[in-house]
Amino acid sequence: MAILHEVYAAGADTGSEMLSHAGEEGGIVVAGRIELTVGGQTEVLGPGDAFYFSSAIPHRFRNRGRDRCEIISASSPPTL
Repeated sequence: MAILHEVYAAGADTGSEMLSHAGEEGGIVVAGRIELTVGGQTEVLGPGDAFYFSSAIPHRFRNRGRDRCEIISASSPPTL
């Protein structure tokens, strides 16, 4: 398992292509807002909102706001 403190600056994202890899991911937003797309479903999460999904499903994180977003997340197995 990898535990991360992720920071997304305003306008940052995980890339133009969706990510997909073996495992599971979960986390909680501690500051700011993040747009999370998993498969065909998109949600905007804010402080206190949590997420959990199979990493095999294509996914992407995007900060469309003006403030930075901080997330504490975990993934298993760890990926580089």
